[in-house]
Amino acid sequence: MKIAKELIDVVSDSGADAIKFIFWFPEEIMSDKTIAYEYDTTSGRRSENMFEMLNMLRFNLDEWRKIKAYADDKDVILFSTVNSPGGIEYAETLGLDAYKMSSWDFNYLPLWRRIAALGKPMIIDSGPVNMLEMAKVIQIMHDAGNDQSILVHCFHTKEPAETNMRSIPYMRQAFDSLVGYSATDYDDKLDIAAVSLGVVFLEKRLTLSRNLPGHHHILSKEPDEFRTYVKMIRDLQTSLGTFDLKPSRGDLLDRKKAFRHLVANCNIPAGTVLTAEMIEGKRPENGISPEFMEFFIGRMTKRDLKYNDALTWDVV
Repeated sequence: MKIAKELIDVVSDSGADAIKFIFWFPEEIMSDKTIAYEYDTTSGRRSENMFEMLNMLRFNLDEWRKIKAYADDKDVILFSTVNSPGGIEYAETLGLDAYKMSSWDFNYLPLWRRIAALGKPMIIDSGPVNMLEMAKVIQIMHDAGNDQSILVHCFHTKEPAETNMRSIPYMRQAFDSLVGYSATDYDDKLDIAAVSLGVVFLEKRLTLSRNLPGHHHILSKEPDEFRTYVKMIRDLQTSLGTFDLKPSRGDLLDRKKAFRHLVANCNIPAGTVLTAEMIEGKRPENGISPEFMEFFIGRMTKRDLKYNDALTWDVV
């Protein structure tokens, strides 16, 4: 409970929007209770009985009520991965605002039908599924009148050539859906790519310390790293701007200094027919643009011009 609240504090302090936990009901999802789960830690490789591990990673409903109240007090959205009927009961009792759907539950369609019918946002990992399998669950949402999907690109590979980040714009176009990205570890390169590709949702692992016992800590951001990460992502998202060619205020100020205007390139008496050699474009921008140089060539000056005098429309 102490760790859960401290994680919420980090999210609140960092300026991130939400925290996601997982409701574990291992009895509802596992028939084989002998499966081992292997993972890395800062102290080396570990192996645990998965059923027993998941049973340890549980709060009862009253404990979840305390966590939800704490998140509400910190103005942090709390939601959960739900992978069993018991999780739906908890989520609805707590009044959670959204459901995270796991990569590993795509063929458990009764779960999808129950959740889609609730009419809440469904944040959907892609992971091991293909186009047809994704289409099936989107159709379930469509049949339930629920169009609040965020399709989250995630993967379980360490090979860059297999990460296929272009799945993000592909899913957005193919399913007319919001899209997101779930990072596998604390590295940020692909998060930056995901923002550039148009995601509106980012999921990043968070821990109080990578040295804590248990799985996934070694893959997670520590609090100071997470705060830096959130600011970077906010700045990156802002920097994308609009679909336009729009100079910054700094560019426009520098333009006034660096763009050019037409000037006399020598002393020119009145009554002189101007040639190209007599005119030059020089900084700054306060005058007639050099793009109009041809207008002046071949015309006669009405008054004397000194070297570097600005040309005006009434000088010829």
